[in-house]
Amino acid sequence: MSEKQAPAEKTPSSEKRPSSEKHQEQIIELETRVAFLEDTVESLNGEVADLSQQFELAKRAIQMMHQKLEQVGNDDNGIKNVSDEPPPPHY
Repeated sequence: MSEKQAPAEKTPSSEKRPSSEKHQEQIIELETRVAFLEDTVESLNGEVADLSQQFELAKRAIQMMHQKLEQVGNDDNGIKNVSDEPPPPHY
């Protein structure tokens, strides 16, 4: 029992487009993706530059605080160190 299969009907999705039209669509798609990626890279570069500047400011602030703490520790300005004090009488 052999059944004959009907030939497949052509539908718009099964029809092949000319090769140049298909390539042109692929090129447009790739160009769109590249443009999006370039925009993303530019945006991220700006963010990195901003964060780098903020990091440098924070680094300088920490260095200044460190220097001030060293000065306070080296200065004898009449403030006693808490560890040098005897414990309170209720201990």
